Amino acid sequence: MALDSEKYLGNVSEEIGIIGAGYVGLVASGCFSSFGFNVSVVEVDAKKIQTLKEKKIPFYEPGLAELVEDGLASDCLQFYSSTKELFAASQPDVIFIAVGTPENPDGSCNLSYVEQAVKDVVATASMDTVLVLKSTVPVGTARKMKALIKSLNPKHRIAIVNNPEFLKEGSAVSDFLRPERVVLGGEDEWALDKVKALYQSLLHNGRPLFVTDHETAELGKLSANLMLASRISVINQVSRLADAFGADVRQVESILRSDSRIGSKYLYAGMGYGGSCFPKDVKDFIHLCKEKGVESSVAESIQNFNESQKLFFLADIRKNFPVAKSPVIAILGLAFKPETDDIRESPALALIEALSKDGYSLRILDPKAMDNVRTWIKNKPAEKTTFFAKNLAECLQGADALVLATEWQEYQRLALGGLRRVFKGKKVYDGKNVFRPEQVKDWGFQYMGVGRY
Repeated sequence: MALDSEKYLGNVSEEIGIIGAGYVGLVASGCFSSFGFNVSVVEVDAKKIQTLKEKKIPFYEPGLAELVEDGLASDCLQFYSSTKELFAASQPDVIFIAVGTPENPDGSCNLSYVEQAVKDVVATASMDTVLVLKSTVPVGTARKMKALIKSLNPKHRIAIVNNPEFLKEGSAVSDFLRPERVVLGGEDEWALDKVKALYQSLLHNGRPLFVTDHETAELGKLSANLMLASRISVINQVSRLADAFGADVRQVESILRSDSRIGSKYLYAGMGYGGSCFPKDVKDFIHLCKEKGVESSVAESIQNFNESQKLFFLADIRKNFPVAKSPVIAILGLAFKPETDDIRESPALALIEALSKDGYSLRILDPKAMDNVRTWIKNKPAEKTTFFAKNLAECLQGADALVLATEWQEYQRLALGGLRRVFKGKKVYDGKNVFRPEQVKDWGFQYMGVGRY
């Protein structure tokens, strides 16, 4: 529903606080500052604060650097090292918690950073404050934080509102500025009105606003990621059967996408999903099911199949390029998806680890993720068998086989004819189905896609 501007105009906060300058927090900070709000960001990592004050973004996200630079130039965006320092410099009555919720060994979410943020606000807030849970959290977290706040006996009124993010890495700024929906969870009308008012300019385009209880908002976020992950695993399952029968999964995808009941998004066969959200949230969903005694076999199947899909090409590489013959495997694309430098749970890294364990020599390249991979690979066995190429020619030099693991645009352009000029090896493993099999074969290469030959 669209917001009534007159109703919420008097509730708009001029100052906003955001705890956490990671992916979610920094995108929200840059976007809110572009609306003219004074945004104060708390980040405990002193090195990251210095980097941000120098107008440098610690990760790659299109359009974000410009927003942060503009926010700093206009003084709408400030960075602080503690909540105490924030309240000494400003008076925000709405504070977003956008800290990490890393995965525990049992698949549950580690809420220690969220809890610490709540404690810090309760200890330092100088007025009635709305705490907005922007971090992805398990169902029941808001209730736990309410109990925590009550136990701390705050001097001021502290209310909790859920506001899960639905950003896609690589298009996060656009997703924030043009949301498909805004979800708020809570029971305190005063607090809900405060947060609604912040989004009024974004919701005039007719996109829906959902106001629910805490648990529904929390489950809505986890369920969205489970559904999207399921589509990826289902089409990858279909690709396995396409392989067995010699069918073309790309045409199967087109048939499915033409059905309005199924739709077109996240229906592309490949090497599986990765990133910071889908793997963690599917595991958390499974953990919550087990915690409540709920059947979780569907979610478990999604997770297990995706892990196996990351190594889809491994058996064929072993068969056609025996390690005893000292082959060289080139891998193009290391980030879990294009337009990001995020390598968390990347299928390419799973393949690198497996091939290196076998003893293969690797040459790797990515437009944005090389530094992150250098950090990830340090002191791992793969470090000794992996060469970091500076450019495409260097990556493919002497390679016997090529694996396209991430569909960056510059790699997709190889399908227009550039591949035969730069690659002198024998086989192309198309992990994103961007090449035309018959064309690759005409160029003199063997071809293997995901559900395509």
